[in-house]
Amino acid sequence: MNNKLIATSLLAVSLSVTAAAASAEIIVFDGNNGGTAKVGIVETATGANYGNPDVWGPVLNFSDFDVSGGKSVNDNLNFGAFDRADIVMANVNQDLSPEHGGLGVCSEDPSCAGDSDSFSSNVSGYRSDEILFFDFDELVSLDTVWFNGEHEELVDSDGGPMYQPSESLFNIYYSLDGSEYANAFANQLLPTDREFLSIDVGAYQYWAIAASGWGQHSSYVEAIAYTEVPEPSLWALMGLGLLGMGLARRRRS
Repeated sequence: MNNKLIATSLLAVSLSVTAAAASAEIIVFDGNNGGTAKVGIVETATGANYGNPDVWGPVLNFSDFDVSGGKSVNDNLNFGAFDRADIVMANVNQDLSPEHGGLGVCSEDPSCAGDSDSFSSNVSGYRSDEILFFDFDELVSLDTVWFNGEHEELVDSDGGPMYQPSESLFNIYYSLDGSEYANAFANQLLPTDREFLSIDVGAYQYWAIAASGWGQHSSYVEAIAYTEVPEPSLWALMGLGLLGMGLARRRRS
């Protein structure tokens, strides 16, 4: 095999690896059964219990990640960093059947009954925001998180006194070890267009999403988009592809 053919083959491998590494996965949690459908995969978790909500328990298992959750104490989600050990853990759930459901935390009722199945700020008084932990199987960059209001397409769309924009706020956190978390945003934010937050802080295996705000707001995490980071061996293949390009150019010159 001559150098030109080798270079061409390595370049093809490199480009295919790059394309595969760059494609984002979009996982939808609410069944895509109301409003504007997300372009993604609707995935149903496995968990300890099934019924209404559809799946619930201490941990929800998805193909690429596990989800657990709880609630904050002493406002420890609003100081830029927190320790997971300080979170009061609770059951989590996936509500697929109603329109505009998704992932929630059941810190009020362990059986996830009634309104306790949503994802809420200040669920039982001041400084008790709920949080969802996403533990991935490998390093990923979390690109976008979509939210909705309590069975409404947007986080404050029904205009009620408990669903004002100033209260429909969220923050996103990342961690190297699944223990100590840092905030992606300096302050809690209203989702863009009252629907999503985009993130660009690098690749981590552990992520968390918190419902916050100045008053109580019930919502759900509707979907997430993430990009897997290539394994070191794939980076090596990409390097070989670039080397092949260099050899081909040198031979032509």
